[in-house]
Amino acid sequence: FTSGLCLFPGNMALGATGSYDLAFQQGLVSGRELKNIGIDINLSPVIDVITTYHNPGITIRSFGDDPLEVSRLGSALIMGMQKMKVAAAAKHFPGKGAAEVDAHLDLPVITISRQTFEEIHLLPFRKVIETGVKGIMTTHIYCPSLAGQEKRPATFSPEIINHYLRKKLHFPGIIFSDDLEMGAIARYYSIGETCIKGILAGHDFLLICSDYQKQREGFNALQDAFQSSLLSMEELEISVKRIKSLKEFCREELPKTSLPEEFQSPAGKIADRSITLFGDKMGLIPIKNEKEKRILLIMPDLSILDGIEEGYSEPEEHFLKKEVKKYFPGKVVDYFIPIEIKPTDIKKVLGLLSKEDTVIALIFDAQTNSGQRHLLEGLQKKGASVILAFIRNPFDIEFLSPIDTCLITYGFRKLQLSSLIKIIFGKLTAKGHLPFQEKNET
Repeated sequence: FTSGLCLFPGNMALGATGSYDLAFQQGLVSGRELKNIGIDINLSPVIDVITTYHNPGITIRSFGDDPLEVSRLGSALIMGMQKMKVAAAAKHFPGKGAAEVDAHLDLPVITISRQTFEEIHLLPFRKVIETGVKGIMTTHIYCPSLAGQEKRPATFSPEIINHYLRKKLHFPGIIFSDDLEMGAIARYYSIGETCIKGILAGHDFLLICSDYQKQREGFNALQDAFQSSLLSMEELEISVKRIKSLKEFCREELPKTSLPEEFQSPAGKIADRSITLFGDKMGLIPIKNEKEKRILLIMPDLSILDGIEEGYSEPEEHFLKKEVKKYFPGKVVDYFIPIEIKPTDIKKVLGLLSKEDTVIALIFDAQTNSGQRHLLEGLQKKGASVILAFIRNPFDIEFLSPIDTCLITYGFRKLQLSSLIKIIFGKLTAKGHLPFQEKNET
């Protein structure tokens, strides 16, 4: 949904605020709005504890690298959401914060010890179970320390799903699989085999999110497996009881009291309080209008992304240029670059810079995008007054020099970029803190 509902900055932005109250308010508002349009289950929050800079599937979806803080904020969000009778599903069990391969593409192998899993990655799941979370989603990762030497994803592991989550952690709610069409699964198994293995491991819900034909194939494979007694009818009935219990929860009457006024729109507060200033030895922030001749605004073309809000297209009406012009009376030159930037684009944009300019450069993801990294390196060498803004991947701080001026937004919602510009021009003070340790490679 990109309009008509409150669009929140995301989990790492919440992590940067450290605010339990804002997390709870987000849960309340998102739960209420989802309920109003007929949605009873929200497959969130992500409670993975991110412990590597190089996790392409999680990054800003995580609250951070502190398991206690992830537990605290995740529990707050869940409590708010479920107060509105929308069931939350915490993910991705048993924790994919240490993965360095994106499960959408292939199967991540996580070789950390069982003790590390217990102390860091499994802790938030134990805590949200105590909170009363209604659902937990599993993930497609291979964890030898938890599941033994047979190389199979956690999705298919009775040791992880049935014995650990259901029996050891005493989780009474619904166990969802992640999307079974993701590369970590689809590259190695047929959809029928996948569904049977998923049920044998202990799932109540299997997600096949895009392909209708595969949904039919999965359904037929399960029907045949139950009729042939390959799958247990007794276990099916137990699962049906859990699903009925979830339906009863979602049908419960909502609290009659209206939300307090300050709970109506917490998204802007989260954005304002999350922006993090990471280095400004040159004293470029805030921009002092009387000293600036021209601002060069370098922006990735985000309009091509799915789920983007209106106003990101390149012409004059681009919202970010308007935001800059609110506070800067001088000349503003905007230069749009593709997300997948080519060397010719980098050469053009660097050729525009002069030492008299102040440059505001939005970097999308230098960790996984070599073009963005080369642009960053070129800006660092140019010698101009450059304010960097990391809008997609805060772990890009790995590429900063000690003299760089950098702000981190933890996302690129309109309200986050609006808060960014306010801070650059001194209308707000950056209050966010980095929700992970520098160079933490656990």
